[in-house]
Amino acid sequence: MFEEMAQAVARWKMWGIVPFNVATLLVLILRGAPTGRALVQSAAVLISIGLLVQQVRSPRRACSAPSGMMIGTLLFLVSIANTGGLASPMLVTGMPIIVGATLTPISTGARRMIMFTMIAGLAIFALASRTALGELAPPLLATGPLPTPEYVFLAGLSVAFVGKMTYATGRRIAFLYERVALELATRREDACTDTEDRTRALEGIAARLAHEVKNPLAAIKGLSTLMARQATDPKTAERLSIVAAETDRLQSIVDGFLSFSRGLDELHLGPVRPFEIARELSILLETRATELGVTLEVTGNEEFVLNADNRKLRQALLNLVLNAMQASPAGQKVTIGITKSCGWGACITVEDRGPGMSSDVLERIRKPYFTTRKGGSGLGIAVARGLIEQHGGKLEYKSDLGKGTMARIELPVCALKAQAAAHLPNPAHDDESAPAATAAATAKMPETPAAS
Repeated sequence: MFEEMAQAVARWKMWGIVPFNVATLLVLILRGAPTGRALVQSAAVLISIGLLVQQVRSPRRACSAPSGMMIGTLLFLVSIANTGGLASPMLVTGMPIIVGATLTPISTGARRMIMFTMIAGLAIFALASRTALGELAPPLLATGPLPTPEYVFLAGLSVAFVGKMTYATGRRIAFLYERVALELATRREDACTDTEDRTRALEGIAARLAHEVKNPLAAIKGLSTLMARQATDPKTAERLSIVAAETDRLQSIVDGFLSFSRGLDELHLGPVRPFEIARELSILLETRATELGVTLEVTGNEEFVLNADNRKLRQALLNLVLNAMQASPAGQKVTIGITKSCGWGACITVEDRGPGMSSDVLERIRKPYFTTRKGGSGLGIAVARGLIEQHGGKLEYKSDLGKGTMARIELPVCALKAQAAAHLPNPAHDDESAPAATAAATAKMPETPAAS
């Protein structure tokens, strides 16, 4: 694209700079310019035409080699010095050179060299402005209080040339960057589409594999448990119990993959008491907590009511509580707190007194498949975050090394309104069912101050 731009600019210069330089040369020759200055101007015009022809033929070389731009800058300075220095009517024609040095993809060193040459030339013109070298020569030298017609003509021609070149360059640059933006957007869309297709395929494979593995795992666990009960050898019973425990671990990993691959289906909303969910989970996990040597504690508001999906909220909270239990050393306590102090809904916290996490780990646990626990799948937090955000809530973590970690869930009072405001996609169901679901969920809302 930059080669195309360089070639297009070279063509504009052929149709702009060449006629301008030729017109300037004719004015100087026909109106009685000194022979030496006419020859210098003729040489500058011929060299400029040669450079432009080479740039049109080899745009790639023109883009990569800044020597042509440097020579063009020197020719410009020679032309300005030849026509009066700082008093030259063509001084404004240096603006396209400055713009070109700024926008052309050349090295920083070459760009600085061109700008230094330009500034040095203008400084020399300033020093020579009080000498004979900086004086105007006929036909540009005024003989009275007013400038000569030739001076006025070349000054007007220079301003028109600069305006035309600036407009054409800006238009071409805008077109170039528009093409770049469109191409990048197209490539990004293609990459996203490919990634989405690949992700869907992998999720489908994971779901199918997890579903196929689930039944054999259940059979292995059942048989190993039965054989452990009937075994007379203590070592055999111990080994079979290890098989059953490892089967449970594999089962939890399979369940995590199934939850992650299913995605977020429609919310089934109804009145839910977060305290009751937390209390039921503490009873459900009591045996596992005893095995780990930790204690589960539920505190907070027992009467607070939300409009939410009971099953999904239970799943999200279960994943977080399991993580807290596994991170807690024996003898410590895991606390589940229910409050309505967030100002806009419920606040559920799951706090452990484990080793805590660093800021780097806190950032990485947001991504699926990352885990700090040996044998973990890294999907528990990802699934919980998706379920909570589907309700219009958010999940945040706060952790101090050596002090423990707190997972904080913030949920709106009415998840139905949050879902409508977020415009969550639901490709598995028709849009026509949304009004009916809205009416049904609204009808189930209890008329209490907490749920209003």
